[in-house]
Amino acid sequence: QTLSLRLEVHAVEPVAVPLPANVQHWLPVQVAVDGQPAEGLFRTTSGELWLELAPGRHQLLLSGPLPGRSAVQLPLPLRPHRVEVRADGWTVEGVHEDGVPDGQLELTRIRSETEQQELSALEPSLLPPFVRVERTLLLGLEWQVASRVVRVSPPGRAVVIEVPLLEGESVTTEGLRVSDGKALVNMAPGQSQFAWHSVLEKRPELKLIAPQTTEWSELWRADVSPIWHAQTGGIPVIHHQASGGQWLPEWRPWPGESVSLNVTRPEGVEGPTLTIDDSRLEVSPGKRATDSALSLSIRSSQGGQHSLTLPEHASLQAVTINGSPQPIRQEGRKVTLPITPGKQAVTLTWREPTGITTLFRSPSVDLGVPSVNSATTLKLGQDRWSLLLGGPRLGPAVQFWGVLLVIVLIALGLGRTRITPLRTWHWLLLGIGLSQSPVWVGATVVGWLLLLGWRSRLSSNTGDSSFNLAQIGLALLTLLALNFLFSAIQQGLLGLPDMQIAGNGSSAYQLNWYQDRAAAQPPGVWLVSVPLMAYRLLMLAWALWLAFALLRWLRWGWGCYSAQGLWRKIERRPKPEKMAREKQAAQPTAKEQPPTDPWTE
Repeated sequence: QTLSLRLEVHAVEPVAVPLPANVQHWLPVQVAVDGQPAEGLFRTTSGELWLELAPGRHQLLLSGPLPGRSAVQLPLPLRPHRVEVRADGWTVEGVHEDGVPDGQLELTRIRSETEQQELSALEPSLLPPFVRVERTLLLGLEWQVASRVVRVSPPGRAVVIEVPLLEGESVTTEGLRVSDGKALVNMAPGQSQFAWHSVLEKRPELKLIAPQTTEWSELWRADVSPIWHAQTGGIPVIHHQASGGQWLPEWRPWPGESVSLNVTRPEGVEGPTLTIDDSRLEVSPGKRATDSALSLSIRSSQGGQHSLTLPEHASLQAVTINGSPQPIRQEGRKVTLPITPGKQAVTLTWREPTGITTLFRSPSVDLGVPSVNSATTLKLGQDRWSLLLGGPRLGPAVQFWGVLLVIVLIALGLGRTRITPLRTWHWLLLGIGLSQSPVWVGATVVGWLLLLGWRSRLSSNTGDSSFNLAQIGLALLTLLALNFLFSAIQQGLLGLPDMQIAGNGSSAYQLNWYQDRAAAQPPGVWLVSVPLMAYRLLMLAWALWLAFALLRWLRWGWGCYSAQGLWRKIERRPKPEKMAREKQAAQPTAKEQPPTDPWTE
């Protein structure tokens, strides 16, 4: 019924030593230092007991009655190097076989089941600590188990439990005691969790059984690598995926419930061990040379080497793998890449001694294996005029030729009208020159010419106000149309041709093609282009023709504009009363007749 402790303490300086006692568990009634009653005792607000000691070697004796509880925890705030235990009627946990202690000791009274049942109802004690034991099976190339004990009950009491290990489990964490296939877990009163790692023996079936205990609950997870196939049995899974979306089944068993895992390794399937998930070829042709860059996203299941074949006369400039330059040389047309298991990003750059020509074709590269997501980009300088192009179906197109067809049809229709002196070929040349401008600009110029022709046929019965308004509107339209024509000439002589190239995010100077599945040699692309000087000369010829034609059209237009006068004077109409008086005054009056002379008659 009594606990006595002897402590041997060596001190070099005056020091305060924490004693293995706490008001919540056990406090001594007598404390002696070297056979004399202790004088420098101090108890903190949290119930800890401290003792002041002078320098030297001291023998401390602590004694006091044990509480009537079935279990008593004895904290060791200053952990001794060695502990010896002699107990009668008690079992003591927390001391290793070599005498090295844990952070606290747990004393459990030895009683029969009958005594335990009789005293359990009347025994005043704190609630025992409760924890959760989490086991995560990591089944990869090596099988491991990550275990963690998490405190569920409030802190304040130490936790000393024996957690059974799985069959074939070997603890690798340093400092954890294992006895009879059990991990001896010792957690301080303020400690919230305790973890350790183990290796697990590979076997076709794993069985997990929740022990019959009220000291903790179990939680199991299975992180199975894709190289294994696991078939589960027993209680159902309550969670299938982790927060990140990966497959991570989870079980929360009750005592006595079990889960079995039948683990097998799937047979290998014949097929390639290397695949190209993405290939992007970027070609930048110049006047004398062509620079190309090939970016590959390679995924492989095993290491090795992979060879690529560059175009004829290509000179390798650099090779980078995952952003790091690699000292790889070109052997003829072959370039051999080192491949490691997993995903790699490879970039190759090379130069060819031929520049851009009228008919340009992209370099022919052999990737060695079929690929997916094949993309080709052709970057042009602003000194080329693109006319035609071709490649995979998902790519750019020159939409100008469709616009030109519409212009031809419109020119044929306007050429049949006789309201203007312009013929079909006039309308065609005018439309081609204005095709580089917005549609409403061309529509304004065409409408101006048609309105001039309509003006020459204006009826003389048109009211004076309507006639004058038509003259003002036509004059303003003439100024606007001439401004548009001068802007079109300036754009043609100084600007860049807009061939209305579009498709797959392309523009006039960056052409993008894409194909979802490609052979070992990706599909090539081609481009027909001429120097920009050709466009400048054609626009200069069109500007000269337009200048001479515009002189004739303006002379004709002036005749149309001045037909029936340039302006009509609007006379002010008098009031009706004044008009009536003036009309009456304008009528002749009858002369008086002389009297008739009957004799004369």
